Amino acid sequence: MEFEAVVKARRSVRNFSSADVPDDLVRSLIDCAIRAPSSMNGQPWYFIKIRSGETKRRLAEIKDKYCPPEKREFPASFLMDAPVIVITCVDRSMAYDRGMESGILATGHLLLAAANHGLTGVYLSAYKIGTPEVADDIRKILNLPADVDPVTIVPIGYPGDTAEPKTLKHVEDVIFNETFCRK
Repeated sequence: MEFEAVVKARRSVRNFSSADVPDDLVRSLIDCAIRAPSSMNGQPWYFIKIRSGETKRRLAEIKDKYCPPEKREFPASFLMDAPVIVITCVDRSMAYDRGMESGILATGHLLLAAANHGLTGVYLSAYKIGTPEVADDIRKILNLPADVDPVTIVPIGYPGDTAEPKTLKHVEDVIFNETFCRK
């Protein structure tokens, strides 16, 4: 697929078909993710593939437990239906104080690679600023060392339905020249 078409086709769908996502395809997605930029090329990321129903259930419980009231209309139970979940983690010792940014950039690459293969994935944060308990609880489930932080949770699968058209701002409304000035 052409790059711009992939970017424009990428959608967050929380309903997955029952079709499996083979491990070699997941490996290919992660191979794209590791090509993301990182601070000083530290490449601090690790990726954990989750297929176990029990682990998915526990992740969904954590996401729901710490979900802010304004997002409660999006419960995390849909994680159970994803054929695979990829958790992006970063090693702080290789991140040069830019672990979150590096992990998020790698996740963006992962999501675009998924779209290129007709898959969908949903970006979920595995941390919450000011609430370290979210990452700590996820760290316990995944048996992460203390210096490795979970950054994102991405359920991946083939879409179970067609996504509604996405409403976007007009590009002219978000571009400014030289300064942020609306005249």
